[in-house]
Amino acid sequence: MIVDTMIGHMISRILLSSAFILLSGLFTPLCFAGESTDSPTLEKDTKAALPHRRLRLPNVHPGRDPVYAYAKTLLSKALAVTEDKYGTFELQVSQQEVAQERQLRSLEHDMLDITWSVSSIDREKQHRAIRIPIMGGFFGKRIMLIRANDNRFDVPLTLESLKSMRAVQGYDWPDTRIFRHNNIPVLETTYQASFRIVAEGFADMFPRSVMEIQYELDKQPDSTLKIEPHLLVSYDSPLFYFVASGQEALANRISEGLTILLASGEFQNTLKAQPVYQESMAIMRGRSVIEIENPLLSEQSKAALDHYLSYFQIKAYNEQTKAPLEKTSDHL
Repeated sequence: MIVDTMIGHMISRILLSSAFILLSGLFTPLCFAGESTDSPTLEKDTKAALPHRRLRLPNVHPGRDPVYAYAKTLLSKALAVTEDKYGTFELQVSQQEVAQERQLRSLEHDMLDITWSVSSIDREKQHRAIRIPIMGGFFGKRIMLIRANDNRFDVPLTLESLKSMRAVQGYDWPDTRIFRHNNIPVLETTYQASFRIVAEGFADMFPRSVMEIQYELDKQPDSTLKIEPHLLVSYDSPLFYFVASGQEALANRISEGLTILLASGEFQNTLKAQPVYQESMAIMRGRSVIEIENPLLSEQSKAALDHYLSYFQIKAYNEQTKAPLEKTSDHL
């Protein structure tokens, strides 16, 4: 009897131990599911759990193909380096070409997710700007398209001389207000009509960014226009990415991605690898510089320019002449 009782106890203990081991094997993964693991399967599942975003972009604006291609490439890189934190993405380009201001309005109407534009106080109030200048400050470097037979530009002109002439600019461009603020008369029209208006003598000059001017002239093979040979009109005019005012997470993702690219040097290298960058450096070199004031720029954007332009170290031209800023009564 004693032996039978001892054997019974031993069998019970074995059965209980086996049951405990079995149950432990079943529940251990649940108990430790929150712990870090080096399992490739779990890492893959975690990344797959992040949202995939389809991000809508504007179509290329006429005359800005090189700038558009660069801005889209840089954006793709910024989004790619943040995939582990924010998830995968794809870029979807709108089928419709729309003007600059309408692109920005489309952000708030949920028709676009991201666009890029020169900035202004008004634009930054209405939309969320990512205040990292994606063109390295080049969009504030302006050279004029003029009539090929206009001999008034055969010698370097002064700011006072430009005030006696008329520029042409787009209806909704901040540049229109910038030139007027500096007492340079401006005729407003559409982008496409601007070339003809100068060619036919209704305006004297069409100021263009150094990143655009050669490409645009090349697209006008029958034009009677040429690039003015001496002057560079310079003002602070950063080109920023913009998202809708409520899209803070997307804005943070783009900002974080650009910051990573700046720190690694890939941002700068991507810009400098663009053929249009090489052309811009060459076309600016040796020109007389006329500095004018941009009254539309927010204090935050001014600070951003001061900070980020140091990453690019652009020394593209010799400042032979620099006209002082002139105070005017215009203000926001």
